[in-house]
Amino acid sequence: MRTRPDTVSLPPRPPALRVARAAAILLAPALLWLAGLASEASSFFPEFYHQWAPRQGAWSTYHVKDARGEEADLTFAVVGEGPEGLWMEIRTSSGGVPSVAAYLLKGDPTEDANIVSVRAKDGDGPAVEIDRAALERLRQQGGDRFGQRAAAIGPTFGRLEALPEEKVKVGRRTLVCRRLRIVAEEGRSAEVWLSDEVAPFGVVRLASGEEEVALTDFGKGAKPSLAGPFLRFEVP
Repeated sequence: MRTRPDTVSLPPRPPALRVARAAAILLAPALLWLAGLASEASSFFPEFYHQWAPRQGAWSTYHVKDARGEEADLTFAVVGEGPEGLWMEIRTSSGGVPSVAAYLLKGDPTEDANIVSVRAKDGDGPAVEIDRAALERLRQQGGDRFGQRAAAIGPTFGRLEALPEEKVKVGRRTLVCRRLRIVAEEGRSAEVWLSDEVAPFGVVRLASGEEEVALTDFGKGAKPSLAGPFLRFEVP
């Protein structure tokens, strides 16, 4: 396949960097592409039980641990709004190398149809843009084409059981949290602590066996960290 100067093509087999089991994002030098077609996960986005309530400028940082003991810190930040939807960034780092992915969204990002496009940058590599057509081709080709599959942290659907409210300390702040247990049909369960003060996902803590998502900080005033020009990302 020919590669024009303003495009980035897909390599035959990327060296995947496992950010966390929750993250459906695989990072590689010069590009970021998306994978993760496990039955419980979104094709393009980290997934765990949440309540989608974005606010312009809101950000939240989580420490995520999966059942294999792999850990990562992820920041979700709502950085802009426009006629096509809102922009939300996911920021992380590995070995001191920062990586950012920005999603243009029409709604909850764990629904594939709500993702219009993705912009991404890994370390000193170029900033790339993946449009909806390229995202759909990635989804159709499947996770094995791009490396390890990803799965959700804890169940995302199931029977909800209300539990007593509980206070959770996050840094110097204490949040009074709604608390619930979600039980999937196969018996898998998770406890979730939620607060309306936290956006865009409302999650303060989620615990499912050895898996955990824990809020470490949150606030307002998030600004975009990605800047163009963006190279077009092509999928064969």
